[in-house]
Amino acid sequence: MRNPCPTLPFHNQVPPPHSDTVEFYQRLSTETLFFIFYYLEGTKAQYLAAKALKKQSWRFHTKYMMWFQRHEEPKTITDEFEQGTYIYFDYEKWGQRKKEGFTFEYRYLEDRDLQ
Repeated sequence: MRNPCPTLPFHNQVPPPHSDTVEFYQRLSTETLFFIFYYLEGTKAQYLAAKALKKQSWRFHTKYMMWFQRHEEPKTITDEFEQGTYIYFDYEKWGQRKKEGFTFEYRYLEDRDLQ
């Protein structure tokens, strides 16, 4: 059963049109996208939220299971990593934090193209 709580008939029973497109998700706030990503695991909504976050230059770190975004251009860039200041989304404290001198190893970058 998808909705264990009964809803009143005057509540919307059908999702809004085009709500399953990346264009719809791109109009949502970043915090809403993070909520969808972390709480609707394994759904098309999670996939579309991830795609919208990537379009905002957020990058997913597979070791820490967190989203990172460059705060400024990295101080160091090699074939294996880049190092600099990043903004990351802390899902445990539910907010964006800044991390200076962070080394982002490319082997932990979720780089699949979300087509």
